[in-house]
Amino acid sequence: MELTAEEYAAITGEPAPEDFLPCLTLAQSMLDARTLCFYAGRSAETLPGMIRRTLGRYLAYQTQAVSLAGGVAAAAEAPAQSESLGKFSIASGVGTGAHCPAAAALLPLLISYAQCE
Repeated sequence: MELTAEEYAAITGEPAPEDFLPCLTLAQSMLDARTLCFYAGRSAETLPGMIRRTLGRYLAYQTQAVSLAGGVAAAAEAPAQSESLGKFSIASGVGTGAHCPAAAALLPLLISYAQCE
C-alpha cells in the first residue's frame, strides 16, 4: 500500500514533512511486522474500500508520529528512562511501544481482516 504526500495531507490536515519518504518506509515496515507482511505487495484495488482507507490512515498517522518524534534515526534510538535538571527529575513510564495511539487503534481491524482472508 502506497501513500502519497497529497493523501497524507488530506488525512492529517498538514503538509507532508520533509522526511516524508523515509518515515513512510518505516511506517510501512512497522505495518508489515504487525500484520506478518499480509499487505506487503498486495494491490490496493484488490482490497475492500474500508481496508484501503484504514491502511491509508494507519500509514499517515504512523508516518506523522515517526517524523514528529525526530525521524527514522530517532525511532532507532532507545528512549531515555529518566532525565534530571538540577533538582527536577522526570522518569518515563511504560510506553505504548513504537506505535502512536491513532495508528495502534487501527491495527485490530487490519489484523482481523488479514486473518479472515
